[in-house]
Amino acid sequence: EVIVTASRTPVEAQKATRIVTIISKSEIARAPAQNLNDLLRNIPGVDIRQRGPLGTQADISIRGGTFDQTLILLNGINVTDPQTGHHNLSLPVDIESIERIEILNGPAAKSFGPNAFSGVVNIITGNSRPDNIRSSLLLGQYGLSRASANISDTAGKLEQFMSLSRMSSDGYIENTDFSNSSFFYQAKYRLQSGRIDLQTGYGTRNFGANSFYSLKYPDQFESVKTDFVSVKYQNRSAIRIEPAVYVRRNRDRFELKRDDESVPFNHHRTITAGINLNTWMVHRFGRTSLGADLRNEHILSNVLGNLLSNPVRVRGFDDTYYVKSCNRFNASLYAEQTISVRNFTAAMGIMAHHNPGLTGFGLYPGMDLSYRFNDHLRIYSSANKTLRMPTFTDMFYTSPVQQGNPLLKPEEAVTFEAGIKYSSTLVRGEFNAFRRQGSNLIDWVKDPSPDSLIWRSANHANIGFAGIEASLTITPSAEMPNGSLQSLRLSYSYLQGDSAEDNMLSKYVLDYLRHQLNLSIDFMIVARLHNSTTFTWRDRNGAWQDAGGGIVSYEPFWLADTRFSWKTEHITLYAEASNVFNSRYYDFGGLIQPGTWVRGGLVMNLDYRKKKSG
Repeated sequence: EVIVTASRTPVEAQKATRIVTIISKSEIARAPAQNLNDLLRNIPGVDIRQRGPLGTQADISIRGGTFDQTLILLNGINVTDPQTGHHNLSLPVDIESIERIEILNGPAAKSFGPNAFSGVVNIITGNSRPDNIRSSLLLGQYGLSRASANISDTAGKLEQFMSLSRMSSDGYIENTDFSNSSFFYQAKYRLQSGRIDLQTGYGTRNFGANSFYSLKYPDQFESVKTDFVSVKYQNRSAIRIEPAVYVRRNRDRFELKRDDESVPFNHHRTITAGINLNTWMVHRFGRTSLGADLRNEHILSNVLGNLLSNPVRVRGFDDTYYVKSCNRFNASLYAEQTISVRNFTAAMGIMAHHNPGLTGFGLYPGMDLSYRFNDHLRIYSSANKTLRMPTFTDMFYTSPVQQGNPLLKPEEAVTFEAGIKYSSTLVRGEFNAFRRQGSNLIDWVKDPSPDSLIWRSANHANIGFAGIEASLTITPSAEMPNGSLQSLRLSYSYLQGDSAEDNMLSKYVLDYLRHQLNLSIDFMIVARLHNSTTFTWRDRNGAWQDAGGGIVSYEPFWLADTRFSWKTEHITLYAEASNVFNSRYYDFGGLIQPGTWVRGGLVMNLDYRKKKSG
């Protein structure tokens, strides 16, 4: 049974009181995708909005939330960026290093803290094949190339995993070139009393940012460097104790005019450090867990924060200094109780949270209920309150066309949800409906008149969202491995937001996916030769302002991606194409996305240190 992140403590997927979508290693291996963004794109309720191609830069939102409202975990460690949610997916992990992905739709502040406003994504890394070397090579249009390698080694009490990757492209249009690289290391050491987990990584992303933040400036450029380390201990006693410490650093350089310092570059350096303590025990009345998070968020910048009395030099740049800074300390306390009586399960919890934006501790309770009719069918419902603190960009960013607001209040929301789930070897089906009522939602807004220039960060409105999500997965291969149809997944989500309280143009909050239809088919053509194809239809609410000031509504569009792969025990050859029908579409207004993009590659697996038979 797969253990998932659905609550403060790990739980078996079938016993979870919330619905957690899992993307398995086998699904990742066969998907027509080359990055995390493309894997998440076809999950109902998940909205991936790309600026740069192939994972260069993208925003993730769930159930109509903004990109700052989704919590990102890497092996259970919070790697969310306090400067801006634009960096939340800047992870030093390539697709070949992902073992599985867990997606929890809906709020989870009582379990994971303030940023779990509209959903949680937990990325699990490693290789379940011990003593294995995996290498891959990818080539494609627009000068695309990627080389990656990883090794999984088990020796006695020590398990290790290490990966290296580099991907680059000349870009599909002018100034969309990119060069991304990553290094990741993970170790698990078994002690008599428990286990120590270590993970560390370093990643760089350098990319032409053609019109990313303004259609008037097609020569933008950005360079992002991210490194982090975390250590966690897990004991084996009846009272489980899991302390963890982590440090994450992100350095960002933004150039409005590429390689032209006539407009000074924006330099930012954030350091996030935290201590997480989780403890739980199972007893006759269920499971009780207590926890605490202490998290410090610090930024040095030449544009964000309060003025420094002693400027700090920017490494690598003469006569350039960080002249502003901001620091905030977050403290969260957790308590959660799970009770199971026959087929009924209830999980009740609360988070008490404090930081400089709050007076005292704010209380954020939640309750999840589940009733299991049999081994296959269950219903569930939940009610949760959550919050999100403004990012440093929300508070301080100022430019000729943008004005931040250091007096922003925290966002808050209450969400009610109910659903039903059926699960068997052959068929899995889910249906749920939810209602989220948000207050003091943070957005960048402006007057829609053509002569209006300034986007202002504000607690824009009290907006409610209501939606449904439905999915059906059929897996004939579970009972007939040699059959033609391996799997079929169909999903649909619908979202409706209340009208804004005024006629202000919204940059993020009201640009949600109203309709999202996904179809994925995986079938075997002949022995060893497979095809995986995904279709998606998206209809986005909202509008955008073109370079001339005109208001343009988003148009619905179809996308199709396909992959042919031939696999043996040690070698996989594949060819794939994204946007097969060459659809013209926008995730963000005015930023045209790539047309048909063809690529192919080779993956090699080598098992070493095999045990001798007999």
